[in-house]
Amino acid sequence: MTLLPSKTKALTAATWSAIALGFFIPIATATSNLLLALTALLFALSGDYRGKARAIARNPVALACLLFFALTLLGSLYGLGAWHDKQHYLGKYLTLLAVPLLAPLFAERAARIYALAAFCAAMLLTLALSYAIRFGWLPPGSLPMMDAADPVVFKLSITHGFLMAIAAFLLAVAARHADSLRARWVLAALAALAAFNVLFMVFGRTGYVVLAVLGVYFFFRRFGARGIAIAAVGFALACAAAYQWSSAFHQRTDMALDQASAWREGRGDQTSIGLRLDYYSNTLAIIRAHPLFGVGTGGFALAYGERVQHTAMAPSNNPHNQYLLITAQLGIIGLAALIALYAVYWRSAGRLSPPFGEIARGLLLAMLVGNLFNSFMLDFTERLFFAWLSGILFAELSARRDDSNTG
Repeated sequence: MTLLPSKTKALTAATWSAIALGFFIPIATATSNLLLALTALLFALSGDYRGKARAIARNPVALACLLFFALTLLGSLYGLGAWHDKQHYLGKYLTLLAVPLLAPLFAERAARIYALAAFCAAMLLTLALSYAIRFGWLPPGSLPMMDAADPVVFKLSITHGFLMAIAAFLLAVAARHADSLRARWVLAALAALAAFNVLFMVFGRTGYVVLAVLGVYFFFRRFGARGIAIAAVGFALACAAAYQWSSAFHQRTDMALDQASAWREGRGDQTSIGLRLDYYSNTLAIIRAHPLFGVGTGGFALAYGERVQHTAMAPSNNPHNQYLLITAQLGIIGLAALIALYAVYWRSAGRLSPPFGEIARGLLLAMLVGNLFNSFMLDFTERLFFAWLSGILFAELSARRDDSNTG
């Protein structure tokens, strides 16, 4: 179907709005929300709904996201929790629909490259400011968060470390695919600076683990099984150096070990690790009581509150583990659905052209690891970033008219 000029302009504007969103996700929540709403509005105004539906239908990841959200919607029809609790969680899971929203907008390879460049530009700005904070190059009060001991910029340490680890991976992939030797060296140097920032400068422990996993995956892609050994040795040496010379890494590692060894179930520890271990043990108890269908999409906070009532432990609406949260909400069926979504994601990434397939699998690995220690489907920046980048990467599948040419 040939679009009218005004609708073509709306579609182009929607694509550029989505590209701009990639720049602002790591920087500004309000602007990200505004750009997401603008993208959705321009998407609607651009028409050709039949063509968009066909594009989404060709995209297994977009369909899997739609089905997973439908399951969370179904889960809101039963179980515990008031309607506002159900709305709270549904609003979080709704972000997954950015994947089918973006699928028809990024048919062109150049648009996908621009989107990746926008995110990397934001992270390089963050990186430069982080180094400036660390070495005292900025006047006092220049930024809201200016702590040389933990030089995060726009986001807190968990989010900063997570996004910076992914940025290091993207820059390393870009270096491997760069056309000129100079570009390769520049991109490799930037990747190394980003990795150094994660490992030696900021406090986010999630970032340490994500960086390690992405490093192993990158070297495996480059050198095969030998790359795993290279990455393991390299990361072990880097961790040893970080423990010796990085106060942030040393402090966070020792703190985690001390807090874990000091934890006792039911005591109500108020430490970072102690709270998480309480979350895990109590959520597992909820799962044991509601194994098949869970407590419903909106029932976790009430079920957890009942679990810790008359104890020293505080109530919570987030167990800081996405797999436990989904299982508590939707039971084994929900966990199976989440695993199926990720399986479709991994398999579909194998159909993408270089470097998008490698990036997609790296993104998934980062989420799989991050969700062990966080509920990233609840956290604004992480969940929107995952949906945004997934929609852009897998738009290639929506753009294909002939599925026989999938490589």
